[in-house]
Amino acid sequence: MMKRTSLDQWISKKHHLNMDDRQAIDAYQLARIRALIDYVKAHSPFYRQLYEDFPVPSSLDAFSQFPMIDADDLIRSGTSMLCVKQSEISRIVTLGRMVVENDSECPHADSECELTGIGPSLNQDDTGTLMTLRTSGTIASPKRIYFTREDIELTLDFFENGMKTLCRPGDRALILFPAKTPDSVGALLSEALRRLGLTVHCEDDEAAVALLRDVPVDVVCGPASILMELSQQTEGCRVRAVLSSSERLSLDDRKKLAHAWRCRVFDHYGMTETGLGGAVECDAHQGMHIRENDLYVEVIDGEGERARDHHVKGDLVVTTLTRRGMPFIRYRTGDEAVLTIERCPCGSLLRRILYVHRKR
Repeated sequence: MMKRTSLDQWISKKHHLNMDDRQAIDAYQLARIRALIDYVKAHSPFYRQLYEDFPVPSSLDAFSQFPMIDADDLIRSGTSMLCVKQSEISRIVTLGRMVVENDSECPHADSECELTGIGPSLNQDDTGTLMTLRTSGTIASPKRIYFTREDIELTLDFFENGMKTLCRPGDRALILFPAKTPDSVGALLSEALRRLGLTVHCEDDEAAVALLRDVPVDVVCGPASILMELSQQTEGCRVRAVLSSSERLSLDDRKKLAHAWRCRVFDHYGMTETGLGGAVECDAHQGMHIRENDLYVEVIDGEGERARDHHVKGDLVVTTLTRRGMPFIRYRTGDEAVLTIERCPCGSLLRRILYVHRKR
């Protein structure tokens, strides 16, 4: 019998929800949304003004009439979106878009990248860890995203429980995401796996090749492009499971990766605005289950309305249900997606993202 996504047991235990009752999940999300609107009106100047003429929604349909926000709002409004004091911020992530002229081969062209991560005070001017980008382009209109310690713990909690589908205590894991900066995606994933009882290695390309050749590695996590390059250099090494994130993994590359390491490949979707974690595949490999205890996800059709039928492609819009520092409410991610509300072959009723196209 196929193992159910590990998210079901986690959400059920954490929030006392019957995961076989979709109406109960919807009711939970509506209650969170209602509390969130009250919270941001009380604590955020940006949202207080934005929702001045909007009462607390009585239904998810009513919530779908609330205005959407996007990256431009984040860039313009900055700290006015915050709901906590500056002293409560533990991490700031600055994202910038590379503007590259006459360099179609540049890997950073038309993409977002993390520039800085600092804390705990906002009374600093980008004095945190700087990632140097060697390109011929410039950084356009950076956006800053703020996290409290509680927000970061939510990400750790999701990583720990979402990875249970791939991992078990005693496994050896190789992390290919950047992990030197505290609370970066690589550092948080490493901590989550250690909590699960794994031995964790965070290595650069050369050391990763040596590790895979020298010792058994059960789980490898990283961006699709790095996974593909590494698997070509270490073809034949046995890996049980791979988690791909940060970049789109094509079906062809997925097959090549599975063949090179004779492994199962799991896809993950997330972005800094969702708290890094967002949705992860189960053993059925038929879409990524959304962490619906922390995120409410909509697909907006070409008419600007919430798609009510599944398998409709549209703009992916997210609401963070549990964030304290800087909540995002009906935030246009800049990605296109297809959602399904059908029960997964694994048995879960959590909604799944079937397809993502990153337009950013």
